[in-house]
Amino acid sequence: MFKKNISLLLLFLGISFALSAQNTEEKAVQAVIEQLFTGMQKHDSTMIRAAFHPTARMQSVAINRQSQQLTLNTEATIDGFVKQIGSLPANLQLEERILSYEIRLDGALATAWCPYELYVNGKRQHCGVDAFQLYKTENGWKIISIADTRRKCE
Repeated sequence: MFKKNISLLLLFLGISFALSAQNTEEKAVQAVIEQLFTGMQKHDSTMIRAAFHPTARMQSVAINRQSQQLTLNTEATIDGFVKQIGSLPANLQLEERILSYEIRLDGALATAWCPYELYVNGKRQHCGVDAFQLYKTENGWKIISIADTRRKCE
């Protein structure tokens, strides 16, 4: 009986430790994503760039206004994005509101599925989903890829 209770206690402690470690990593992944959006709000190119791995990629899926067809934009670069946000006028308020986080982890790889709404000067512009891929480097989690959808909000 004593051995069975000890075994159950050790199993419980092992599961608790594993869940706690995963919870800590999920929070670290979320913090990098929040850093990106805080940098966007502040037009802080240094803060934005620090969230990305140097080889990161960006892609967007949106509806083409002329053809009404879904299109994949592969022309966006991290350098172009960082430069664009960093050069926005100081009076332009940019806020991407994340509605929820669904984070999955496996070793040094994480994925985050984040529905969002984008506001410019307090007015909702569009909404969609940001799909992040992150890699854990010796300097912490870094975004290696973002794919997003953009659509008119209902």
